Amino acid sequence: MPTPTTNYAALSSYINTQDPNNVELKKGFVFNETGNIMMSTTATGSNPIIESDVQKCFAEVSVFFAAMTRALERAAISGMTGVDRDGNSYNYSMYDYESMKKIIDNSGCFIQVNEEDVNFETHTFGMDFSKELLEAVLGLATGTGELAFAQAMVSSVGKAGFHIGENDSSNTKKVANIIFVCEYLLGMPAISAVVITADCNQEAFKLNIGPCWSVENNKTTLKIHKDTYLFVTPSFIKSYSGDIIAGIDDPQFEQLTEIFDNYLAGGDGGQAMEGITGTTTNPTGTKTK
Repeated sequence: MPTPTTNYAALSSYINTQDPNNVELKKGFVFNETGNIMMSTTATGSNPIIESDVQKCFAEVSVFFAAMTRALERAAISGMTGVDRDGNSYNYSMYDYESMKKIIDNSGCFIQVNEEDVNFETHTFGMDFSKELLEAVLGLATGTGELAFAQAMVSSVGKAGFHIGENDSSNTKKVANIIFVCEYLLGMPAISAVVITADCNQEAFKLNIGPCWSVENNKTTLKIHKDTYLFVTPSFIKSYSGDIIAGIDDPQFEQLTEIFDNYLAGGDGGQAMEGITGTTTNPTGTKTK
């Protein structure tokens, strides 16, 4: 067998970088009518079966979202709700970044796991612009499929951003939207929340996604901040917190932790191990009762 050289390219040929037994499963997804809740599953078939307990878990997301939007509307700043010149009612309160952030930070259900800035640039407008924007932010590959809600969602966010940008009572000139992602992965539920934030002072809010969102423009550039959270439902917190606390308070778990503490301090863990096994290690290395 030839001896690998120190050259990385040569060395890499001796390393099996892909295990044929580890194959990523494909996921199907669907959005609700407004686009604020995305359902995704690894289950196959046109109508995959989801366990009733998982359905109840996902239902909690709808209840939480309903309560959140209701609270946001009650706390709406001036100009975020009302009636336009044509007599149509509008409500942009759910896109208020400051208020939404307060709920996220204080509810105890959100654990931030990632954040990134997305620099979006496009030459499209209207429906194509809205679809491309959501695909870029959520990392979706819809191909020729259409996100039916995209145009209405992006238009609403744009109009809200325009109102917030013009409103003196808003301390932070930011607009936000939240999308809950409910995943059913190999029989287990996983819920995350994607919060999209943008600075309302960007020119895009005065062109493509503001009140004049349909105006054709040669190029639109938009910087969006994306925060991803693990969302823990209240029922999960209630069901499993007690077991976790009991495990943390377990005397033997504490003794096991002390063994690792001893390793980190340069010892062999023998004294801590004695508390668990009832044995000691003498100077010759043999164990005695």
